[in-house]
Formats: sequence, structure tokens, C-alpha cells
Amino acid sequence: MSRSYLFIPGNTPSMIQNLDVFESDAIIIDFEDSVSSFDKDSARILIKNFLKKYSYNEVEIYIRINSADSMYFLEDVKVTKDLDIFGYVLPKASVEAIKELNKLTDKAIIPIIESPMALLKVEDIAKEKNVVALLLGAEDYTKELGIKRTLEAVEILYARSIIAITANAYNLDSIDTPYTNKEDEEGLLIDANNALNLGLTSKSSIHPNQVDIINQVFAPSESEILEAKRIVKKSEETDKGAFSLDGKMIDLPVIEKAKKVLEKAKKYNL
Repeated sequence: MSRSYLFIPGNTPSMIQNLDVFESDAIIIDFEDSVSSFDKDSARILIKNFLKKYSYNEVEIYIRINSADSMYFLEDVKVTKDLDIFGYVLPKASVEAIKELNKLTDKAIIPIIESPMALLKVEDIAKEKNVVALLLGAEDYTKELGIKRTLEAVEILYARSIIAITANAYNLDSIDTPYTNKEDEEGLLIDANNALNLGLTSKSSIHPNQVDIINQVFAPSESEILEAKRIVKKSEETDKGAFSLDGKMIDLPVIEKAKKVLEKAKKYNL
């Protein structure tokens, strides 16, 4: 359970050495889009040497490897599978690609849902071994559909909803696509809240200055925490399956939701 996932290029030593100061709950070291074909070998060597020397307890580290149909896939996994990382972010996800990755490692897998076909197969993808979250890749998804990205994000409403619903049904995290304008804090706030209100549990980002807003949006507010504490306390004081609190009917689903809020608050030291 993480609120924020920050992408960092795998060939930038200045950012790699500061993994633990960005305040993102999780870091995704990128071997794919942000690393040119000429730099992929050096990126692997850099990350291997760095993570063998340093370990991090406060941040989850994933590596976005190249897609399973690329010439870089096998080497990406071979070089990193014994490192102290949580797992892999898999681009161009499919059931077949996940099965290929599972042959090479037992680490966690976060598939990127970034094509219409992947969205159609998202439930099958969610069922695969070692999948812990689903990540929406809206740039490639909208590119395949031939449509523009907008601040209102109506073009990804369906994709966001299906990913959130599927992930929830299979007890996985659901990670929203990055907001690509790193200078637009107001736009990021709107975009993150749109994702939250559709049921997504976290959001990825492409720049450290986006992390604080994302963490705030995807963490319980003070009022939500207070309300959850009152609900859980009242449920523990009564032996009834349902009860009234401030004129509102409280039943088991509401109590379970309140407990989840308190679990999040505890994790994030709120």
C-alpha cells in the first residue's frame, strides 16, 4: 500500500543516490523509455553496483524493465533479480508477458495497462502470479486510440474506472498514470483528486516536486481519521451489527472502510 510512485531514469546517478530523500513511498527506476538504447547497459551496471552497496528500508524500490518482446528484457531481469528490490514494473503488459517474467523471478510485478487490448484483458492480468498492483499508462493508451489527453481526463475515465474496480476486486493496489505537466500544481491536484474519486489508491509521478501533492491527496485527511476512530470505537462498544452515529446508519461495510482508513493513517504516521 503506497500513495506515490516516482519514476527515476536509471542512468542518472545524481537522482539515484537521493532515492530516500524524495518522500515518495515507492521509487520506480526506469530502464525503458527514459534510457536510450545506447545507455541501457550502463544503466544496468549503475543500478546493480549502487543497490548492492546501499539498501533502503523506508522506500519501496521497483525497476521498470523493458517489455518482454524487446531485446533488453532478459538482461534487465538477469542483472537485477538478486538485488534488494521489491519487484518489477512491466510495460506493455499482457498475460503472456507476465508469465515470461514469472519464469525468471518470484518478485512482485506491477503491469502497466497501456493498450486497449491490455484493458480488455485486465482481469486476467490481475489474476496472474506475483501481480501486486495495476498501473495505468495513459500516454500510450490514448496514443493507440488516437485521442488527446486533457485536464478533465474524460478520455481515460473508463480506463481509470476499470483498473480501480479490477484492482479492488482482486485486493491489488491501483496506480494512476503520471500527470505530465510538472510545473502545473493546480492541474496535478485536480487530476489526482479525479483519480482518487474513481477509486484509484495511488498515483505515479515523473518529477519529485509532484510527490508532496500526491501524498496529501492519497492519504486520509484529519477529519476522515477522526471519523474513522469514532466509528471503530463505537463498533467495539456495541455488540450490534449496525448502529446509529450522528443520525447516520453504520453497518459492517462502513466499519471495515473505517478500519482501512486507520491502517493507512498508521502507515503514513498521520
